[in-house]
Amino acid sequence: MRLVRHGRQGEEVVLHDARPGEFLAEASLDSSRYHCDAVASQPSVVLRAAKADFQRLLADDLDFARSWMALLAAQLRTARARVERLSLRSADERIRHLLLSEGRGSRCELEITGSLKDLARRLGLTHESLYRTLARMQKDGVIAREESRLRLAKDEDPGRMT
Repeated sequence: MRLVRHGRQGEEVVLHDARPGEFLAEASLDSSRYHCDAVASQPSVVLRAAKADFQRLLADDLDFARSWMALLAAQLRTARARVERLSLRSADERIRHLLLSEGRGSRCELEITGSLKDLARRLGLTHESLYRTLARMQKDGVIAREESRLRLAKDEDPGRMT
């Protein structure tokens, strides 16, 4: 699921890409109206919670409120990494950054959810540019691709972003 707005020329602007298990539209808790649309790019199951019930749970359950704050902090870190990634000039750098910031293990393995076109949009690239760059990086031995998994070809310190 992704939250989108439309620009002046009708182009889609993705505000958030929610993955399985993530919350969507949590900013609406403090708003009488939400100014974007939720769009499913693949079949999805969504759990809806009434705003008043959720706010009451936050007020009455300290453990839940702390868990909610931790989740929002993690989503904020992810959003900041996305902003940083989009500031990078080359497709190679954006792909490396994605693996280093979101991948798991010494090879920064990442399960690609959705299509490669979805991934291209998430990286701020055309899908043609993404396809070419992935093929070149794989040929050069920088990354390895297996079905819907992408990883660095060599062990790397995940703390290093560039």
